[in-house]
Amino acid sequence: MRVSRTHGFRQTSGAVIVVWVVVALLAAACGGPAEPTPTTAPPAQVQPTVAASTQAQPTQAPTGVPAATSAPAVKPDHVTLDFWYSLGGNSGQVVEELVKLFNESQSYITVVPTYQGGYAEIMAKTWNAIFAEQTLPQVAQLGGAPLVGATGACVPITDFTDGPNGIDRSKIYDAFWDYNKAEGTIWCMPFNNSMPVLYYNKDLFAKAGLPTEQGPETWDDVISYGQELTRGDQWGFNTHDDTHWYLSTMILENGGQIINQEETECLYNSPEAVEMLQLWGDMVNDYEIMPPAQHKEAGTDFLAGVLGMFFRSSSTLPSLVRDAPFELGVGMVPAVEGKDRVAPIGGGSLVIFKNSNPYILEAAWEFVKFMTSEASSLYLSTHTGYLPLYKSSLEWPEMQAYLEQNPLVRAPLEQLQYAYAIPVFPSLGTSDSALRQAVEAVELGASDPQAALDQAKKIVDQDLITQAQNKQ
Repeated sequence: MRVSRTHGFRQTSGAVIVVWVVVALLAAACGGPAEPTPTTAPPAQVQPTVAASTQAQPTQAPTGVPAATSAPAVKPDHVTLDFWYSLGGNSGQVVEELVKLFNESQSYITVVPTYQGGYAEIMAKTWNAIFAEQTLPQVAQLGGAPLVGATGACVPITDFTDGPNGIDRSKIYDAFWDYNKAEGTIWCMPFNNSMPVLYYNKDLFAKAGLPTEQGPETWDDVISYGQELTRGDQWGFNTHDDTHWYLSTMILENGGQIINQEETECLYNSPEAVEMLQLWGDMVNDYEIMPPAQHKEAGTDFLAGVLGMFFRSSSTLPSLVRDAPFELGVGMVPAVEGKDRVAPIGGGSLVIFKNSNPYILEAAWEFVKFMTSEASSLYLSTHTGYLPLYKSSLEWPEMQAYLEQNPLVRAPLEQLQYAYAIPVFPSLGTSDSALRQAVEAVELGASDPQAALDQAKKIVDQDLITQAQNKQ
């Protein structure tokens, strides 16, 4: 017999609307572009296949997974799972290929993948399904996914990872687990993640007499390199338009924080944060190596050869490899002099929604476990600009062979040792927007760094109060 794909989760209240408006903002703003669009992976000789150990073989009734009702479960002869995903272009094709590999690896489960638009679009559809009590998929790939846990619509992923059919979570970078945590619970499974990296034009570096085999190590180096590169219509440095991500990187590197441990107060008007926004403003208005409020044009300028250094997500690497008419360089996040690097991660995660039949839940976990196995993580990371999940990834023979053919990928992978998860809190979308406004005000000379960050803090703190009240 077959089991209908019904959902079983508690009804949410209208007060959650505020949270979900924020989630949509977060999905569109946090950790890179709203809809990742790398379209062509760098050429590679590696064609990893999925190991037999990852094949789904659910033959017994699962234990340790909460069922939504106490009614006896009936094991279906076959399970069909709906899977919503949000990666477009080449990355979406890679997701489809992984789903195909899973379906071919066994006969008990069939996964039907459906592209639902970018992070903001898929989150809006997910929210609508939850609030209107419509049918959700069994699994979804979402940005800002941990906040879905507050609705009661999904199962904490640790119910699966730490169960009898689980995995060794210690093999995956700690930052990826932190990235999928909200209010102390790990709700989601890491999947496609990226970090900021510094791209640079080796041809322009050579003309300026700068070293071409390694990017600037510190922000002081960025300034000095930028001064050598800036001439006429050519700029030394710029960032993509998700400026909150890059300023947050600098604040964290300088010892600042985004929010307090209780997640009740924003902390980025601290001296450490103000110092970094001051440095950002100086790059525009004092050193004049970065154009004011021209971040939307930065990618076009970089590919046109009139921008020397470009701070953007590592997920953009494949498209830059394809499109750059010059020799491309990739460096790690520049560090604050005398301090450690910090590389905040962004990207999407896999969520398993509640269901009244534990066999459906176990089938969903088999699929998620397959999609995030070492073999699948290798496949995703060698065919897109996303990062492998596993601490041992640089030691995999297939990865070493891939890096021989694609040396530009080495910097993002080696930077994983500095990976950091900015806490996921209900006002994170508001925080991202407030930081972008602070950056723009300083770049345009409309505010000094302290006043700009004081205003950002005021906006976010008020939103935190509103969110707390709506929970009551």
